[in-house]
Amino acid sequence: MSSLLLIGLGNMGRKYLNKFLELGLKPTLCDLKEELKEEFKEFSFYCFYDQIEEKPRKVFIMVNPKFHPSVARHFLQKGSYVFLEKPPALSFGEFKDLLDRFGKENLGVSEIERYSYAVRGFKPNLYRVERIVINRLNRGFGYINPLWDLAWHDLYLLLYLFGEFEIEEVNQKGKNFYTLLGRVKGNIPFELNVAWGHNPSLRKWLLETEQGEVLLDFLKEERHEGGNLTSRRKEGDKLKEMVLDVLKGTYDSESVDRALFILKALERVSPVERWK
Repeated sequence: MSSLLLIGLGNMGRKYLNKFLELGLKPTLCDLKEELKEEFKEFSFYCFYDQIEEKPRKVFIMVNPKFHPSVARHFLQKGSYVFLEKPPALSFGEFKDLLDRFGKENLGVSEIERYSYAVRGFKPNLYRVERIVINRLNRGFGYINPLWDLAWHDLYLLLYLFGEFEIEEVNQKGKNFYTLLGRVKGNIPFELNVAWGHNPSLRKWLLETEQGEVLLDFLKEERHEGGNLTSRRKEGDKLKEMVLDVLKGTYDSESVDRALFILKALERVSPVERWK
């Protein structure tokens, strides 16, 4: 068995697998779909994670978020490092229980947009920001709802760039279109629009500042400040860079604290029970 374990071979799971293979790594695979054994016959393959007796060094979990806590607990008990796709749980309490029992040293939560050149090297403290308008409108669909599946990215970025935020209002503008209104540290108002099934996709931040507009484009992975292009990805990709940090043990442990904050904030305004 490989010391690297990937659980879940859906859309995101396969993206992670491709990155492992690009890095010359051959993980052990786990997925409930037994028919996948034939497709991945060259890999060590399990259908049930609790049948894996060995202790993998790193475990990447890409399954329905409602199962994240139980699967993570199983491997944290073994002493493995566990990396979870977002959201890491469907409630604040579930995730806090994991942290209370195991701490955060062996736990990470995906924050792929932190690796985007839209924010790499960005210093928001150089600006007097007056308002933030965010659009994350996707063609595809997710597990829960656009707030929990899409807004998550922009909420951890708000925490990372500006500090704590408060969601003041959630409005539904269509079946799969929602707007969050709130404020970040320093009393800066923000508007966050998220949607599933939207064509075309749009993933942009507009920061209105006293010094002019700052545009963060997460689709193109570039940043414009005062009308000038100041950052753009020319090579590599953000998923591989995030995976490498996890494998090297240099992934930001504060991702866990940000996840806990976001879970509490979302649960207050939009508990998952409303969507079941």
